[in-house]
Amino acid sequence: MKSVFLPFMLLLSICSNSLAQEIEEYYKPPSQREDVKNNVYPNLNRKSVSLYAGLEGGFKLNYAGLDGSLGNLLGTQNNNEFFWGVTLGYNLDNKWAVETGYLKNPVYYVQTIASGRGFPFTFRIGADLQTIPVRFKYKVLSLDAITKTASLYIGGGVLIGTNANNKSVFTRKFEGFTGNPSRRDSIKLTTDSFLTKKGRAAFELQTELQGRVTNGFYISLFGRMNFAPQGVLRSDLTYFQNSTKIDEASQYLKGISYNFGLLLRFDLAKGYKYKSEVE
Repeated sequence: MKSVFLPFMLLLSICSNSLAQEIEEYYKPPSQREDVKNNVYPNLNRKSVSLYAGLEGGFKLNYAGLDGSLGNLLGTQNNNEFFWGVTLGYNLDNKWAVETGYLKNPVYYVQTIASGRGFPFTFRIGADLQTIPVRFKYKVLSLDAITKTASLYIGGGVLIGTNANNKSVFTRKFEGFTGNPSRRDSIKLTTDSFLTKKGRAAFELQTELQGRVTNGFYISLFGRMNFAPQGVLRSDLTYFQNSTKIDEASQYLKGISYNFGLLLRFDLAKGYKYKSEVE
């Protein structure tokens, strides 16, 4: 439970510090304050706009499945991997945002092969997708209605895997003998793993809890749910006895995965957009 509450306590602490900065904002001249309404031209609706950069990182949870188990020789484990990315975005009035950038998107699972010695052979199989995200975000709630230093966003997007092609990422062969000394049978198990074109496009939904540290600097905690075709990563396994194929199975990456992480956002440029309210 500590691992769950500590990041949120950190964010709440940041928002508390921001409140003190908002008090300092109050004593600035009106021409320098961002919270003062446009009283000079009351028929113009003023909205803030900004260009920002972001740096994010966290953990991705991948899930794998099996078709067949080769008589319990084959096993699978889910896998957690570190991811990171950089973003460049446009924010309108701290309500809407669109962004793109680069994301190191890991697609891995763990494959286990029974060894007959009390512990299995274990292999981490997969690759890193070089991904371009295109996202939008919308603010649904201001957690502090006065200072507006903490907000909740929801959003979605598309993930474009630039290197998602049909290619081999792992090959392994196991050979041995079974039976009594007077009559031995040769056995062989082969496993071939592939990255597929199914990883070229995926969709995501996200929630983001954002806190403003200072003007132009924000920290967010986010969770994302990714939807991709099943089988972006696949392993084909075949079991032979005396050169005769006895059984086969496959391991595959499931289509749903999750990302949880931390985002640092920096405003690169900021200005205002005016729109007349007079018809």
